[in-house]
Formats: sequence, C-alpha cells, structure tokens
Amino acid sequence: MTTGVALKLVDTNEVETKALSIVDQARAVTVKDSKTYTAAGILWKSIGDMIKEVKDTFDPICEAANRAHKEATSKRAKFLDPLTTAQKQVKQLMSNYAAEQERIRKAEEDRLRKIEEERITEERRKEQERLEAERKVEEDRLLAEAIAAEERGDKETAEILTEAAATTSENFRQESAALAQEPIYVPPVVVPTEVPKREGGPVYREVWAAEVVDIKALCMAVATGKASTEYVTGNMVALNRMAVALKGTMNVPGVKSYSRRV
Repeated sequence: MTTGVALKLVDTNEVETKALSIVDQARAVTVKDSKTYTAAGILWKSIGDMIKEVKDTFDPICEAANRAHKEATSKRAKFLDPLTTAQKQVKQLMSNYAAEQERIRKAEEDRLRKIEEERITEERRKEQERLEAERKVEEDRLLAEAIAAEERGDKETAEILTEAAATTSENFRQESAALAQEPIYVPPVVVPTEVPKREGGPVYREVWAAEVVDIKALCMAVATGKASTEYVTGNMVALNRMAVALKGTMNVPGVKSYSRRV
C-alpha cells in the first residue's frame, strides 16, 4: 500500500514538471514566419497531449476526493438540513408574530394620533366660534353707537363708528381665516412594542429590493436622461442568439454584431 502511494506521488510530480515545462515553452513562442508557425503547431499538439496526460493523472484523484466529499456532505446534510429548516420555521413564526405586533402598535399610534388631531381640530373650531361671537358683539355695539350718533345729528361720529365697525369685523375675519389655515401639528405618539427582547434570539433585517414593473417606462427614462444607464443592461443571451442566427445582418438599435476567430 505504501509503495502504491509513493509511485502515485512520483507520477504526479513528473506530470507537474512536464506540464510547467510546456507552459514555459508556450510563453516563449513567437510566430513570425512559416518555420515558427510549423513549430507552434507542433507545440500546440504537445500541449493537447499534455492536457490528456494531466487529466489521466489527476481525474482519478479528483473523482475519489469528490466521492468522499459527497459522502461527507450527504451525511452532514442528513442532520443539518432538518435543523436548518426547523430554525427557519421557528424564526418565521417569530417574525410573523413580531410583524403582527408592529402592525397593531402602528394602528394604535394612528388611532391615538387621530384622536389628538380631532381634539385639536375641535378646539380650533371652538376658538373660531368665539372669535365670530366677539366680532358680532363688537360690530353690533359700534353700529348701535353709530345709529345713536346719527339720530343725534352727529354725522361725523356716525361715519367714524361705522368705519370702525367694518374695520373691526374685517380684523376678526382675518384672524379667524389665519387660524383655519394654520397647519395642525400633532406631537409624535409612540406606543411601546409588546415583543419581548431576548438575548441571543434571532435578528430581523428589513431588506428592500427593486422590481421592474414597466420595462418600457424604465428604458424611456434612461433614454431621456431621467434615469441612469446603470439601471438597464442588455439581455446578452437573447442578443447573442440573434447574432448567431443573423450574423452581419443583425439590426438592433444600439447593438452591433461582430465575429472573432477562436
């Protein structure tokens, strides 16, 4: 058994030496005339023979290692896969619960915020009613005094009081309008979460992703400069298929077909 292993090691070393030697020869090759072209052809065939020898030498070793690896990973998967699946299931249940509690928490915040907004709105409405009542009382008082002055024959005072009534009424209206247009500010409402924190428990991440829902709209945005060209890429599998089929007659805007010798 020991001899067999030693012989295999020697054979491998010999192949490695020969392979590296041929690689060095290939690096030094230049093709500039018929003679060097022919020499390169001979070397090309030698490289092919060496490739076969390398495969013949290392393929059995690789296959044996691959079989051992597959057997080991198969045994590991027998126990690991069910555990991984179970862990994912438990985490998903916990995630679903946490998500539902978060939905409930936000709904409660929205409810409390709406109540506060309605309270502020009602206070504002009452304030506008108060302003309107004050406006009417003051306007009526000034107009009554204007009428009394008119009846006494004091027209100048009557005009002053009438103008004052109009000015006072307009001032009240402007104050009421400004109050109505003032944005309603509701202080932040924070409801604590009901999900317990557990040391060593699963960590949840919010992962965002993009989905193309209208490829034409995206391409139009790129074409008009509203979106970066980084957001689109050509379907090279489909384009290469077309190039193979149509060759030089391929005609797609923004795409050109070409050939190369391999």
